[in-house]
Amino acid sequence: MSPESLGRVFGLLHLIGSDRVGILEDASVFVSERGARVEEGISHTLSTEAVVLLYVSGTSDQIDRVEKDVQLLGDALKLLTLFTRIANPGAARERDDLPLTLRISSPDFVGLLSAMTRLFRTHSLPIIAHHAHMSTVPLSPGGVAYRHRFTVLLPPEFKRKQFIAELDELALSANFIRDDISHSDFY
Repeated sequence: MSPESLGRVFGLLHLIGSDRVGILEDASVFVSERGARVEEGISHTLSTEAVVLLYVSGTSDQIDRVEKDVQLLGDALKLLTLFTRIANPGAARERDDLPLTLRISSPDFVGLLSAMTRLFRTHSLPIIAHHAHMSTVPLSPGGVAYRHRFTVLLPPEFKRKQFIAELDELALSANFIRDDISHSDFY
């Protein structure tokens, strides 16, 4: 750990909702007004929706103020806001505490979204984005498959192996293919 980071506390500020000009600026001002600083900012838009992730640091008191006032920011920007403290700042830099992206492919069937939502809810994983599109797959029955990309927020206590085992069991019973799980594809 560098001398500069000694005594610093780290966290992730998530902003999710309708895209508009100035979200990053307003969120950065919010962090700065509480004495903390933005170490890194990542944003993504999908159609009219935005997901902004700010990696912030400060003293314990500064981060406490950011965490305490995060709902004020959400109300002002009309965005869902979440704040997660980071116990190990090195891990966050390696994207371990950033959102998880899961890609699956399946024939069209009723209930896929509800089954996936139930699985995510069971593991306390809020879905921050979902994208689906139809594609032609030569070897699939009927020649059409649906590809889904879910992005969820990982809680600090996330049990990855257990989640993947349950996901693979669901995939087998629901006849879909888990294509990819990563931390960085979405961003």
